[in-house]
Amino acid sequence: MDIRLLGLVRVLGDGGRVLPLTAPLTCATLAALALYPGEPVRTGELARQLWGPTPPEGAAGRLRRQVARLRAVLPRGAVRTLPGGYVLDVPPETTDVGRFAAALRRADALAPSRPEAALAALDGVLPLWTGNPLMGLPDCPLREVERGRLRLLWSRALRLRAEVELRLEEEAPAGGWARGDSPAAGPDARGEEETPGAAARLPEDGEAAAFAGIVERATAGEPPPAPAGLPAGIGTFVARAVELGRLRRRLTDASGAPAVCLIDGPGGVGKSTLAVRAARELAERFPDGLLYVDLRGADPRNQPLTVPEARRLLLAAMGTPGKEMPDEAGSAAVYHAELGQRRVLLLLDNAVDGAQVTPLLPTEGGSAALVTSRALLAGVPGALRLCLGTLAPDEAVALVRSIAAAAGDGGERGTAEEWAELVELCGRLPLALRIIGTRMAARPGWRVADFLGPLRDERRRMDELTGDDLDLRASLMVSIDQLAAGRGADERLAAALFPALGAAAVRSYTPGSVAALMDVTAREAGAALDRLADARIVDCPRPGVYTLHDLLRSAAAWAAARMPGEWHRDRLTALANWYAGSLYRLNLPMALSKNYRSRYQDGAARFPAGRPFTSVDEALPWADEVLDDVLALAEQLSVPDFDRGGQLAGAPLSHFAVESARALETYFGTRLAWSAQARLCELALTVARRRGDRFAEAVTLGQLGKLWGQRGQALRGAALLRYAITVLRSMGRTEEALRSTLNLVPCLGSAGRLAEAIGLAEETLAEVDAGGYDEFRIPLTNNLARCHLYLGDHDRARELLLANYAAAQLPWERTMAAGVLTEYHLEVAEYEEAVRWSERGMAHAAEQPFDPFVVAQQRTWRAEALRGLGEEASAHVEEMHAKAVIEDLNSRENSHLRVRITDRYLAG
Repeated sequence: MDIRLLGLVRVLGDGGRVLPLTAPLTCATLAALALYPGEPVRTGELARQLWGPTPPEGAAGRLRRQVARLRAVLPRGAVRTLPGGYVLDVPPETTDVGRFAAALRRADALAPSRPEAALAALDGVLPLWTGNPLMGLPDCPLREVERGRLRLLWSRALRLRAEVELRLEEEAPAGGWARGDSPAAGPDARGEEETPGAAARLPEDGEAAAFAGIVERATAGEPPPAPAGLPAGIGTFVARAVELGRLRRRLTDASGAPAVCLIDGPGGVGKSTLAVRAARELAERFPDGLLYVDLRGADPRNQPLTVPEARRLLLAAMGTPGKEMPDEAGSAAVYHAELGQRRVLLLLDNAVDGAQVTPLLPTEGGSAALVTSRALLAGVPGALRLCLGTLAPDEAVALVRSIAAAAGDGGERGTAEEWAELVELCGRLPLALRIIGTRMAARPGWRVADFLGPLRDERRRMDELTGDDLDLRASLMVSIDQLAAGRGADERLAAALFPALGAAAVRSYTPGSVAALMDVTAREAGAALDRLADARIVDCPRPGVYTLHDLLRSAAAWAAARMPGEWHRDRLTALANWYAGSLYRLNLPMALSKNYRSRYQDGAARFPAGRPFTSVDEALPWADEVLDDVLALAEQLSVPDFDRGGQLAGAPLSHFAVESARALETYFGTRLAWSAQARLCELALTVARRRGDRFAEAVTLGQLGKLWGQRGQALRGAALLRYAITVLRSMGRTEEALRSTLNLVPCLGSAGRLAEAIGLAEETLAEVDAGGYDEFRIPLTNNLARCHLYLGDHDRARELLLANYAAAQLPWERTMAAGVLTEYHLEVAEYEEAVRWSERGMAHAAEQPFDPFVVAQQRTWRAEALRGLGEEASAHVEEMHAKAVIEDLNSRENSHLRVRITDRYLAG
């Protein structure tokens, strides 16, 4: 007989057979006696160890029943009754604790004279520790008190072992043993945690990890047995170390109550692979075995199992003969009665929902359950939940390379960049990586680049990720089919929504955009999106925003491509109109000139669908988030196929780029998102020229001219602005022509053509006064005054600037006027006044978001004024703030801007 206490409590009989002792209280009674073999233990002490200082009524009778159960299993005479108590009449070496303590005493005695023998003695018994001691016992004083004592024993052994190793290392001749190379150790037998004295300081989790590491190294090379019914493991298992560690810790001790772990994640993310790996590692800790059932929640060909069907399969696995199988009504009672007599690890794979899982979970301590599902399972209190995501880039590359290497080709098949692109195109999803890795293994002569071309085509990608027995598309579509068959209207709407999410090139959705897409209410759209999120088809990175994983986008695009052309165009029309309305509305909370406000109000009226905004703080961050989606949709719609019809407020869908560029002009000016603005304007220009829309071409060129002027290419900007002005005047669009002239004047000034800029500004001011275009006077006068300042006409500049500041109404106008007045006072060395005007300018800039270059300009001018007053430290702080703003802008836009006080021009 062999009594094991240093891990899961169990008893081995002749030939290593596990004796049927599984009830937690019976195991606790055995442990209380086995910890003191050959010594009497009084009945009262046993009761206190099992139930605490106040045992329940009838404790003596319950104790007698536990002893009777022990006697029925253990060899005759092992448990004897004495007056007032019991004794386990076996020698100490019958228990692993006894053998461990004896070896520790022997090693302690041998250490001074025979350290090699001491080390061998310790290495011979360390593998006796197979987990936390006294696992499988209920939550009782015995477990808590004795577990602490046993851990101290183990810590003492670790400390002694480290000291012996250190002595051997010090005594070893040159070329002798290095640490960890003793005769009793394998090549990886020792680790850093075994420094002298370290074990005594380890907390509980650290201790568990340390002795688990020692046991793992001591038993390296011994593969765990393959439990019956469990799917085959995968030899190319990589990553998931953190998740695997969490599962080990939770499932290691299921004594007080059953341990339940839920693993959820999208299809193909590797839930079952991780669960099987964990089950294989932990199977030996459950003496009554491992039970496995596929609940078929991810089977594209078969319906999910019902609860009674699953119970019958599990009862059969527990040995219930077919003729004794209960009917559906009685299956629950029989199932739990059978399960309650065992300590098992239950693996419920591919669950549909909590209702399918909860009736199957163990209810008695000593057992545990691992559950995998695509859905977020509810109604399982106390369970550990692991939400599995895609692999990290380096892990994904390691996985696909390990599978591809199965062909035996050790050569390099691609560059690091090609491998990185390959795993990104596979979405770093383990199932997709296994499929492509298997295909690579079957084609050892192909390079990575040979697989990249087809995968880059989003609509063909799913066709490439299909193998003989692996079909990514079928796997991903199972959840959609289940939603389509659901009873709830939100489930059916979610299934219908899925292909619509693949119709447009956008990557994120909100209840508002989906409401427009599907012609439903925002509440209905939100409920459908939540159903997709619960099924792990979409992600919800923050409240109200939903995104599709790249491969699910490919699946949705594949589904959309199979819908009628009219359906596809209707979805794009609805989404384009919603975005256009939202883009115009985001400007309405801002303080704007009359010309701009009129433009944006007109746009909002032409596109009644769209999101409303109540503040600038709400509008600008939303635009930041959706900008990439707007660009993607504009690019998708800019092709000639969408040049016909009047779906976009009377214009064709291809006009979306033009509308978006017009709606976002103020946003682009505020954020200085030049790269995105240039891309959108180029699309708008392409559409306008192809359709012969001269007005759209001219206003787009005007935006591009202003952009290049801001980026320091003043002459390039001036040329585009001149052309735009000429076209707009020829069309009688005077107001738009004046808008472009406002931007031409500073372009000429930045190019050093100051006299020409002054002449144009004065001529335009006369036209503004004559035509009543008052909103253009303030910016024109600011630029005119700056030109006079740079030519040295200080008095004229000051006169214009003071009058202009007094007339300014909007924060932007006041900020710019105060900024030029700061420049004026710097020019004439009036530093106190320069500081005062810089403070005014920065205060006005705080009233509304401003472009980062204006902020940097204001701080740089203030720094120069402070330096002129001798306040070098304060000047340095302002310069550092300005430098940080400019560096961020340059990094984001790949530009090389700087504020140059000496030359006073924006330099690129």
